Amino acid sequence: MWVGLFTCVVLLSSVPSGAFAGGERARLYTPTDSSAPGGISGVISKPAKPILQVLAMPPDEPSLVYEGQVTGNNKQGFLFKNLPMAKYDLFVVYEDEFFEGLELTYEPDTLTEKDRKGISDIIIASDPFFNQKVIHRMAGTTGRGNFARCVVTQYRDKPMREKPPDQRRRTFKLIWLKDVNIGWQVVEKRDLYPIYTTMKGLTPTHHFTSQLSKIRVTDDVKNIGDIALVDEKKTTR
Repeated sequence: MWVGLFTCVVLLSSVPSGAFAGGERARLYTPTDSSAPGGISGVISKPAKPILQVLAMPPDEPSLVYEGQVTGNNKQGFLFKNLPMAKYDLFVVYEDEFFEGLELTYEPDTLTEKDRKGISDIIIASDPFFNQKVIHRMAGTTGRGNFARCVVTQYRDKPMREKPPDQRRRTFKLIWLKDVNIGWQVVEKRDLYPIYTTMKGLTPTHHFTSQLSKIRVTDDVKNIGDIALVDEKKTTR
């Protein structure tokens, strides 16, 4: 159903939860192709504040996550260079909120309430280091053998050894699951922006917007212009 779902270049579920901070976070991301002339550029005028991180992911290969450059004196612009030809969804992180346009399923979302509960239960039970999980969106196809994807914030609100008392751990994850004989099971997880933060920074506001979805890259840098992001979360699951 999803081409290349299991051709994961980086298998992050086996990486220790505390392994990434600051410059080390760059190791999470997929190297660009120096021979590819394509890319994406733009400026986000709303919200009018500095971007911390911008990522691009082809929806048919969600394990591939490319890191963009934050540009401009006010840090409201972004640039991706040397991207392979594909469509891309963007993920934009700010200090206290994040916007994403991730396409979770190509087909209509047919998950039942039973499916949603099963998916929620298994996500909450997984990754015990992160004792708190917030599932922002989930979508997929009901039925044995089918798949679902979720956008999740995971955090640990307990103190950690060898860290200052006010430090906590947080990450955004893209999680995909499969309905197997015993119910829904996690197939793969992709860290997107793991950080150490304070208690105040553990629960940034999530926004979904299709403005960041399906941006086609060919053989040049596509300028998508000036964007005022609109939250569409209330109209999508």
